[in-house]
Amino acid sequence: MKKYLLIIIILLLLTSCKTVAIDYTLEEVKRGEFVVHEDGSITSGQAVWDSFVEQTEQKKRCSVRLAFYYTLGDPERYDPDYYEEIKNDYPVLYVQDLKFDGKEYKLTWTEEDKDYSFKYKYMVKYTGEPSSTSAIFSSYTYYVLVNDDTVTWEQIEHGMFSSRFGDWIDHYKVYSNLKYK
Repeated sequence: MKKYLLIIIILLLLTSCKTVAIDYTLEEVKRGEFVVHEDGSITSGQAVWDSFVEQTEQKKRCSVRLAFYYTLGDPERYDPDYYEEIKNDYPVLYVQDLKFDGKEYKLTWTEEDKDYSFKYKYMVKYTGEPSSTSAIFSSYTYYVLVNDDTVTWEQIEHGMFSSRFGDWIDHYKVYSNLKYK
């Protein structure tokens, strides 16, 4: 009887387990095996990223942990009321897991006790110069998850800023390296 009770308890625990978000600091992710982006550009983990890309090109199963750290920057760039409203929410750090099974990519993360999971067929590398002359960077390298490997960055960017229904192209940027002016 005790054996059956133990099995039932274990099964209940296993089925009720939910993914728990682990809080990291920026210093912890920089010391770990993470690819770290701060305010939109990679700052740590380039070798980890390069290894992941090489493995995916060889169609090997692999995974990488991504960390995205955001700050508010200069308060003068914000409306004073809006800045006061959001200033306590920053800095913020998001951690995501990107896995490649040899055929497709799966991106997962937990945010505010909700699990997110997205699958994409391709990871495409885009390089170039910004379309706007007012950009604070002079060139970019992006790796973007997409389901159509013929789509250009210009098409993705157009879809992001367009108000026309149907212009949006499903994508997810997982890597960004900006060369600042």
